[in-house]
Amino acid sequence: MSNACAINISGYHTDIAATVYSNRIFLIVSHFKKLGSLVAVNRESPLSEFNSNIFSTKVLFGKDEVDVHAAARYIAEQINIDRPLLLSICLKDYDIEILKAITNTINQLKAW
Repeated sequence: MSNACAINISGYHTDIAATVYSNRIFLIVSHFKKLGSLVAVNRESPLSEFNSNIFSTKVLFGKDEVDVHAAARYIAEQINIDRPLLLSICLKDYDIEILKAITNTINQLKAW
């Protein structure tokens, strides 16, 4: 199953596409109308005493920067993934308000 949309967030044209496979979710988020850094995001075992999830991120291709890792973790947390996430992310600005708008849109699109 695939869903896609384009929205305007803080003056930036933002393309969002999601494809659900049996073993992972592939998500594209871009301000540049192209693929960006490819990040693998996995949910680790929750810590029972804190009842929270921990996400590991690994850049497979592209810029291995702190902003990319932080954005990937934030998106995974907010959309509540139930399987590994393969995220292609290419943003002009990694501001928290932009990421909130992106995750709100993904939550409206998601079919998993």
